[in-house]
Amino acid sequence: MNVIKKITLIISLYFLFSPLVLHGQQKTLRVGPVDISNATLKSILEQVQWEYGVRIEYKEQELPSGKITVKAPRQTLKEFLEKIIAVNNLDLTFTLDNPNAAVLYKKSALAESFKMPESSEFQPTRKNFTLTGKIVEKESGETLPFAAVFVTSRPDIYTQSNVDGYFSLQNVPSDTVILKVTYLGFVTYTARLTPSTPLTGYLVELQAEPNQLKALVVQTEKTEMVQANQVVGMVKMTPRNIAKLPNVGEKDPFRAFQLMPGVSASNESSSGLYVRGGTPDQTLVLYDGFTVYNVDHLFGFFSAFNYNAVKDIQLYKGGFDARFGGRISAVAEITGKEGNTKNFNAGMDLSLLSTNGYLETPVGKKMTFLLAGRRSYKGPLYNKIFNKFTESEESAATPAGGFPGRGGFNNLQASQKATSYFYDVNAKLTFKPNKRDIFSLSFFNGTDNMDNSTASGFSGFGPFQGSSGGLGNRTTDVSEWGNTGSSFKWSHQYNSKLYSNSLVSFSNYYSERDNSRTINISRNDSSFTSRFGRYETNNLVDFSFKSDWEWKFLPRHQLETGTMISLNRIQFNYVQNDTTTILNRDDAGVLAAFYLQDRFRLMGDKLELIPGLRFNYFNLTDKVYTEPRFTFNYQYSPQIKIKGGAGVYYQFIKQINREDISEGNRNFWILANGTHLPVTRAEHLILGAAYEKKNYLLDVEFYRKRNYGITEYTLRFVPSFSGGGPGMPGSGGLSTEETFFNGDETIQGVDVLLQKKFGSVTGWLGYTLAQAARKVSAFSDLPYYSDQDVRHQFKAVATYTVHRWDLSATWIYSSGRPYTSVIGAYDITLLDGTVKSFTNPTDKNANRFPAYHRLDISANYNFKNGTIGFSVFNLYNRSNIWYKRFEVIRENGVSVLQTTNVTYLGITPNLILSLKLK
Repeated sequence: MNVIKKITLIISLYFLFSPLVLHGQQKTLRVGPVDISNATLKSILEQVQWEYGVRIEYKEQELPSGKITVKAPRQTLKEFLEKIIAVNNLDLTFTLDNPNAAVLYKKSALAESFKMPESSEFQPTRKNFTLTGKIVEKESGETLPFAAVFVTSRPDIYTQSNVDGYFSLQNVPSDTVILKVTYLGFVTYTARLTPSTPLTGYLVELQAEPNQLKALVVQTEKTEMVQANQVVGMVKMTPRNIAKLPNVGEKDPFRAFQLMPGVSASNESSSGLYVRGGTPDQTLVLYDGFTVYNVDHLFGFFSAFNYNAVKDIQLYKGGFDARFGGRISAVAEITGKEGNTKNFNAGMDLSLLSTNGYLETPVGKKMTFLLAGRRSYKGPLYNKIFNKFTESEESAATPAGGFPGRGGFNNLQASQKATSYFYDVNAKLTFKPNKRDIFSLSFFNGTDNMDNSTASGFSGFGPFQGSSGGLGNRTTDVSEWGNTGSSFKWSHQYNSKLYSNSLVSFSNYYSERDNSRTINISRNDSSFTSRFGRYETNNLVDFSFKSDWEWKFLPRHQLETGTMISLNRIQFNYVQNDTTTILNRDDAGVLAAFYLQDRFRLMGDKLELIPGLRFNYFNLTDKVYTEPRFTFNYQYSPQIKIKGGAGVYYQFIKQINREDISEGNRNFWILANGTHLPVTRAEHLILGAAYEKKNYLLDVEFYRKRNYGITEYTLRFVPSFSGGGPGMPGSGGLSTEETFFNGDETIQGVDVLLQKKFGSVTGWLGYTLAQAARKVSAFSDLPYYSDQDVRHQFKAVATYTVHRWDLSATWIYSSGRPYTSVIGAYDITLLDGTVKSFTNPTDKNANRFPAYHRLDISANYNFKNGTIGFSVFNLYNRSNIWYKRFEVIRENGVSVLQTTNVTYLGITPNLILSLKLK
């Protein structure tokens, strides 16, 4: 705690007394030695830039197309260019913007430029100015967030577009420099400014297809599939690239993230993100600014986010900055599409699982609208997944020993009308009344419905044969769960240095589950009804207001600050056998937060520091929680980057793991209260390094997390449920001290990523070595492995593009997860003479499942207005264990333990057809 207080004090003093930071002079880089034979000048220049960090700008059409040989010792960029021009007798010359940046010209073109008047595009007229503008997709006019913008001859002069696609680039040296803009999934934009270029409202249109580039693009660059080396712990993907990966019915952004190191991929029953030993509830999921609490469809097999409605996703695996709060593990920031600003467009996806459609259109000249919807249908793929994930529920509702009665049944009547489906809807309306303001209204709903109920009846059975008696049996298996969310946002650009985003939002998570059986026995005028099973509801409501501000008060400083207030109400009710209330909670709380952080660069812009502070006030504890944050990125050389981060994080709303040894654990949301449900606290420490060349990236990050106030829920210590006493809970349910148990957790590990970024074959290898251990004294005096502890994970991803085909394959290997087993069953005769069966569990998570692994493949054929794809999930049909089901059955009057392996999905093929108008 003393260390945290010191870090908080240091960051506070920085914000109070930080002087203007002096930047060192730029170091002159050296090129070489270079020894390249039989290669084009273009490929040689590209390799030199990536190897040695210099910048060489040129127009591709002015370079000779033939192959040359270059042998040069270690020397300055000026000496290197002079040598290759002279030795190869090239019709080229160059100018130097600085010792590490040059612009190549044809001699004849440069000679012509000297004949031009002073107002020509080669003669600068403005210097040291600020350039502001917007970055959009050329085809649709959709704004592109978080794109990199920089001056090629001065890479230290750079910025990033904000969430609305706006950028402000300060201290541009002159109005004839070359500007470069990069964005994942799009071709790099490179253009020379001219004296006629507007300094405000500069429009950058990025093109998705390289063969459609305009003449003012200087150099075409290929696009990466994933970005993983911008800041510590961050991974960035776009839907355009996700579509190339194998899928089971849906192009799923969260399943794509699970292919990255540090994100678990061995849990098919959850598309949530288990990030670096954390649980899905510990990851903050933001969609257009509002929090999404349920991210699953179809029992967690894939996520509720529609590929056609998503524009950009960034995942922060840890060490995230002070803008984000309320979670202790990670942040997934999703930006939804606004809609086409130029033309009406529509499209659809049809698979063996669902139908997915969208439309987007401009509404007048200042408004756009997007609507996307998806709904499943009960085809062969849906039925296979549904049956796999519900077979355990059917057996769980059946009482041991079968039904009462003797002899045979006559006049059997049975009926079953099982219905199950999911759907989601995304809508967004965006209004831009002028160049400074944006108003947007975003809506999301994702819901799953399941009704697997059955009914049957018998007449004339057992001792009642020949009478008017009978037996009625109804199994109720009804569930509905999902999330509704909406936000209204106002963005305003006050000037070239100040920008703000303010929004109000609403989010509602709901879950209702009735898994019970009712038996009615009647004879003449008498009847007997018995009901057993479980019923639970969980409802979470979140109203929030947020306001974020960006102020570029100095060329190398960006001050960010903001406020947030959330009103939350969470209800949870859990009932067994119709009358026994296990847990009944109804809590409401208010969380208010304020943050302040600075992004600034030092040492000739090689070092970026982001110190920050976040303050939270939680009314249920009446306390202020301080969260110091700090991250850094140091570009040690053109190829080597060193990065790290540290911080404190608090979580006030948490999803509790309800232990169910016999049928698999389940979760529910609940609000902390500071006593038996403490506010969870985490401390992050991350240190990493990356080695990046033109086509390859090696990224390694070590991390350690300490979590305090981790809560688990179990009934194993309650006398009425464990066999230790006769008491039963009252109408208000069991007390929290009887069922909630708290402790601490330590997570540590290392993530390794080796990525091939460009070429016809791309992909990556990912490896994670990690350990997650908890200590909850109620379960054990010693630490035990957390449910999500996985020691080794290895992932291989490869994509191959040939002509119109995109071929891909992924292979995942994961060592076994821990679980709590049952070692035996026994009977106890109660005071009333009845016999009750009980089980003996092992130590908490003392056992491990076998290793998990599978291979997925896909092939997509692209044509003008769409794609047709084929994929196979779990190609070699590996039987991976989901959980073990333990049942007590009666044999010859004695309780016997029966164990069944419940497995995940086997080999599963799928077809998908995607069509669009434009």
